[in-house]
Amino acid sequence: MSSIISGQQATANKHNICRGIIFILAVILAILRSPLDAVADEAQPPSLQQEQTDSPNLTRKSEPAFGTKGQKQWYVQGAAATTLDREEAFPQRFGLAGAGLSKFLFDGHSINLELNTIYFSQPDNDALGLNLSLLMRWHFLRKTNWALFIDGGAGIMGTTSDVPSKGASFNFTPQAGAGINIKLKNQRRLMLGLRWHHISHADLFGANPGRDSIMGYVGVQFLKP
Repeated sequence: MSSIISGQQATANKHNICRGIIFILAVILAILRSPLDAVADEAQPPSLQQEQTDSPNLTRKSEPAFGTKGQKQWYVQGAAATTLDREEAFPQRFGLAGAGLSKFLFDGHSINLELNTIYFSQPDNDALGLNLSLLMRWHFLRKTNWALFIDGGAGIMGTTSDVPSKGASFNFTPQAGAGINIKLKNQRRLMLGLRWHHISHADLFGANPGRDSIMGYVGVQFLKP
């Protein structure tokens, strides 16, 4: 009986991973369409703002528009998450804090490298971990003071104890979600978002209970000169 249940759980985990990968691929495909947008932008005449900067009467340049090609940022963030799995006796939670680097490959489309520390609260052994992730982010709606985005990616994670408790200390972390970016003062921006966050070792180390969580996060971005 236990082998049947384990087989069903493994099948469910594989289905969750497949759904996550499909979502991530859809995000990446949308990002790959952006070279057409880049070509269209290069074909446009210089903007009125650039013409004004050449005027001797103008004393300073205007702040660059958010999300333009080549723009770089770094950011700090914090997050809290709770599990979505019905199989676990009670919700398992984790907290996250870290930093990241971001570069816009095309207008509105950025690649982001994050390094986060994570604390897991579990019934058997709590765990500390490091998580390195690569995310693609598409700011599909950009306004003067705010922008909406979707993002997706994956990473690798090592922990001091198995996560989940009957899993492994090494896992992959596919994730995807959406959020909003809000302009602050001094070329800083507030980032708020919600993500599906998955933990699994993809059947590399025997039993693979996996874990699906819903994660809310907040961060502050700083424009690199």
